[in-house]
Amino acid sequence: MLILGIHDGHDATAALLIDGRVVACASNERWSRLKNDGSFPCQAIDHVLSVANIRPHEIDMVALSTKSRDPIRTKTNRIACFKKEDFIREMHEYWRPLLYENTETDYWRRLIEEPAFKDNNKLYDVGFLKTAPKKKWAELFNEERIRVIVDYLGVSREKVSIIDHHTTHAYYAYFASPRDYSRKSAIVTADGWGDGCNATVSIGENGVVREIHRTPMCNIARIYRWITLLLGMRPHEHEYKVMGLAPYSKKYIYEPVYNILKETLVVDGLDFKWNEKPQDMYFYFRKKFEGFRFDGIACGLQLWLEDLLTEWMTNIMAHTSAQALYYSGGLSLNIKANKAISELSSVRDFHVPPGSGDASTAIGAAYFLSVKSGSKAFPLENAYLGYEPTREEAAKATETFKNDPAYRVIDSPDADLLASLLADGKVLARCVGRMEFGPRALGNRSIICDPSKYENIRVINEKIKLRDFWMPFTPSILHERARDYILNPKGLFSHYMTIAFSGTQLARRELAAAIHPYDFTVRPQLVTSEINGEYYSLIKAFERKTGIGALLNTSFNLHGEPIVCTPGEAVETFKNSGLDGVILPDVAVLKSG
Repeated sequence: MLILGIHDGHDATAALLIDGRVVACASNERWSRLKNDGSFPCQAIDHVLSVANIRPHEIDMVALSTKSRDPIRTKTNRIACFKKEDFIREMHEYWRPLLYENTETDYWRRLIEEPAFKDNNKLYDVGFLKTAPKKKWAELFNEERIRVIVDYLGVSREKVSIIDHHTTHAYYAYFASPRDYSRKSAIVTADGWGDGCNATVSIGENGVVREIHRTPMCNIARIYRWITLLLGMRPHEHEYKVMGLAPYSKKYIYEPVYNILKETLVVDGLDFKWNEKPQDMYFYFRKKFEGFRFDGIACGLQLWLEDLLTEWMTNIMAHTSAQALYYSGGLSLNIKANKAISELSSVRDFHVPPGSGDASTAIGAAYFLSVKSGSKAFPLENAYLGYEPTREEAAKATETFKNDPAYRVIDSPDADLLASLLADGKVLARCVGRMEFGPRALGNRSIICDPSKYENIRVINEKIKLRDFWMPFTPSILHERARDYILNPKGLFSHYMTIAFSGTQLARRELAAAIHPYDFTVRPQLVTSEINGEYYSLIKAFERKTGIGALLNTSFNLHGEPIVCTPGEAVETFKNSGLDGVILPDVAVLKSG
C-alpha cells in the first residue's frame, strides 16, 4: 500500500508511507530555500517518491491534510513571506476595524494583488475570489487543491482524500511514537487553529484512536503568537525566542503580567473558557502591557502557558485514566511546557514525536488512511527521512578548495580525527546521511563543537548563526550517559529534542555551552548507535579524548534560513560564516590558520 501524505500550508511537506512505514518525509523549504515555505510542495513530493523509486501512477492513495484551508493566506504564502511589519499592518487594516468597529475591509482582496504576494503559489488558480461569495471560498479552494494534486501527479480524483487537521495531529502523535498498543493512552492535540478548532482529546487503545473532545477555546497558542509580535518578533516563527527569553526575568517583573493573563483564559475540565474575554488578541494586550519590561512579558506569558497546560493535562489524565500521554500540534513545540507536563505525577509516560507542528500532518494524514484502509501504521524508527547526499556530490562541492591555500581538504576523515579537531576547539558542521525531518537538527545537518567551552556560545552566535544572545543551545548526548547530564527519573524517550529536562551539576560544567545558561535546563538528543551509528561514533571518540559524552548541536544554517540540504548549500554556508570546517560524505574541509 503506497500512500502519499501532503501538507500544503506553512511548512509545506510531503511524506511517503509504504505498507504503514514512513520511508521518506521532508518539507519544501529545504529545496525552495524559503523558510516556512507554504507553496504547494512539488519538490518535496518529487523527493519522497524518488527515495523509494516510486512513480506517481503507482500511488494507491493521496492524503491531504486540513479540510478548510484559507485561499488568500495560502495563495500569498503569508506565514513565509510576511515580514513583521506586514503582520502589524494586518492588525491595523483588518482586525482592528473588524473587531472594534464591526467593519470588514477589503484588506485581503487588496493584499492578493500586491506585487510582493500576487505571484506566490502559482499553481493555485483563485479567480473565484473575485466572483464567489466568501462563504463558498473554502469549498471552492478545496476543489482547486485537489485539482493541483491530480494535475501534478496525474492520479485520478478518487485517490485523493482530505483529512481533518486535528485528526492528522492525533494520528501522528500516537502512531509515530514508540508505544504499547495494549495500554490505554491519552492523545492530545493543541495549536493555533485548524478546521474549526484548536485542541482535541482522544483515547488510544489497541491501535484505535477515539476522539472524545474537541474545542475552539484553547486560545493559548493564539495569545502567545500575538504577544510574540508585541515583543517585536515574527509570529509563527519566533515563539521559541520568547520561550528562551522567559527564564531571565525576576518575579517582581513578571508577576503583574502573569496576573493579567490568568484573568483571561482559564481551564474548564477538558475545555477552556474566558474569565475575561479580550476584544482581540493584539491591541488588548498592547494596552494592558504598556510600560511593562520585555523580559517580564516573556516570562509571565510562558509561566501562564505552563500552568494552563499542566492543569488541563492533569484533568485529561484523570478523566481518561490513561497510562501514557501522546502530544502533537503547534503548542507541543514548546519544550519548556513539555518539561512541566512530563513532571506531572499523573503522567507516567510521555511522547512528543519530532516536528510535531503542522509539517507532521503530512505523516498523520497518511497514517489515517493507512489505518482506515485496514493496513498498519508503524512508529518512526528515526527522524532521518530526507535527502541523502552522495560522495560524488560532496566531491564536486569541495573541488574548488583543493588548490586554495586558504583551505585544507581531508579525504575520508575518521571519527578520531574529527573528534581531535572538536577537542581542540574547532566548530564544525555536518552534512552527512539522510536529512532530518522537522525543525531540529539531529546530527546530520548540525553545527557541532565542544559543549564545555562557554565561549562557544558567543562564537556561534556572533560569527556563524547571528542568533539572539539569550537563546540557548542544545546537546547531543550518548544514550548511556543520559543520567550523568539530565534528570529523567521516568526514563522518558528523548531522541528528538522535544522535551526539556533539568540538568545535573555535571551538565553545568561539561555542557556549559549546550544548556540554558540561566535555568540550566537541557533539551537533549539522546544518541544511540542503532539510530545514528556514524554520529554516535563521533561523540564516542570525543568522549575518549575529553571524558565528555556529548557535543553541542545546533542546526546547520544561517539565521533566518532553512537548514541546509545539499553539499553545495553546506559549502556556501561554510564559506559565508565563521565555521572552522565542514564535514561531507567521505571528505572534510577546514579553513587554514
